Amino acid sequence: MTVKNELRHAWIITVKEIRQLSRKKALMVPLFLFPIIMIIFFGYGMGGTVKNAPILIVNDDTGTDSASLIQEIGAYTSSYNGNPMFTVTYTRDMSQAEAESKIDAGIYKAVLLIPHDYSERLIKNDDVTLTLLTDASDPTTSGIIISFMQQLMSRPGPVSLDIPNIYGNLEYLDFLTPAVIALTIFMGSVATTGSAIAGEKEDGTIVRILMTPVSRRSVILGKTIYQLILQLARAVILILAAYFLVGFHMNGSWLLVALVLTIFTLGGVGMGIVMSTRVDDMESFFQLNLLFTLPSMFITGVFFPLSSIPDWMRYIAYCLPLTYANDAMRTIMIKGQGLSAISTDLIILTLFALITFSSGVHLFRREA
Repeated sequence: MTVKNELRHAWIITVKEIRQLSRKKALMVPLFLFPIIMIIFFGYGMGGTVKNAPILIVNDDTGTDSASLIQEIGAYTSSYNGNPMFTVTYTRDMSQAEAESKIDAGIYKAVLLIPHDYSERLIKNDDVTLTLLTDASDPTTSGIIISFMQQLMSRPGPVSLDIPNIYGNLEYLDFLTPAVIALTIFMGSVATTGSAIAGEKEDGTIVRILMTPVSRRSVILGKTIYQLILQLARAVILILAAYFLVGFHMNGSWLLVALVLTIFTLGGVGMGIVMSTRVDDMESFFQLNLLFTLPSMFITGVFFPLSSIPDWMRYIAYCLPLTYANDAMRTIMIKGQGLSAISTDLIILTLFALITFSSGVHLFRREA
């Protein structure tokens, strides 16, 4: 069979999937409305806490007053479940641009810059300003750090705090939206692909399709193209809804967002195919699907930063692809970073897509 025929058959399968979806009127509304509801309700109804948030203090002052301030910050012992909320480290001779790059890279949640004349100005009772840079892409953590620093600086005296908005004025919704998009793509691509194949196996449709000249490769390719169209359309609708309904801020490249979602969708399609080949009916697939996808919703940093979950749960999160999709989406959409900043996430997501998709194709061709 020629490549032209393979592609033509794949497109026929794609059109079949789209037509089947269009007939399911009751499914269309929740398919696109559910993630929007998640953003609105979780965004306004949930918060979070932090622990061991890394803070860097850059002290260019050599006087005793800055040493006292550093000691006071380091002695802050507020904790959550026995874990300190902040982990403070110190350095000298770092510019604001370098400090911002540390925050962009995710090394620190906040950097406090103490000027070289801090102690001298206090002695003269002159006004002095400290600069606090925070990772506003994590509003829960940055909000707590800002609140603590403002409380510390609120005592009478000439010291004030300048807090530049590195990524603009962000809210919890800005933190939530990129991860909800990734979560929607993951759960949607796995569930719709796997349930379609499992359903076709259960009612015998897949057997009748394979009795036609359409090859197994064309079936998989057609379902994959359909998923890419569907999931990217859902992402576009969700981003537009977040922008117009709740004022989401988009700071990065749309092409990079599309790249991440395309790779992630391929991984989700592969995972759906793998799970569907292990079961014989729809009910079994949905139970297996819940076992793998539901934990991802709560432990991969969708609603809260990873620093707020127990250590043992965080180790599990680092084994789940959604963790890296969340990080890549926030790095692009909130921080406005480029390809180099998400290279590690892309490598892991690409490996996930290659492993699951190749395994799914192998199992489907063997069993179908």
